[in-house]
Amino acid sequence: MAPDKEDYRLATMLRLDPERLAALRRVVSGMTRCPNCNEPNKADTKYCVKCGGALYPEFREREREGKEKG
Repeated sequence: MAPDKEDYRLATMLRLDPERLAALRRVVSGMTRCPNCNEPNKADTKYCVKCGGALYPEFREREREGKEKG
């Protein structure tokens, strides 16, 4: 999941990687939002409960690679 504007602002202030800060927020809160439909999901799920989209960039990349090979 891409970091939101608040994550980028905080990451810039603290000189952190915005992706790692977003991941930390997911772990602490236990929730993440779908990048496609903005539905809240549990942080440990790979796919959105509403639209079925991949919640994390690494899973979206693996899906794309799998479709290109198959």
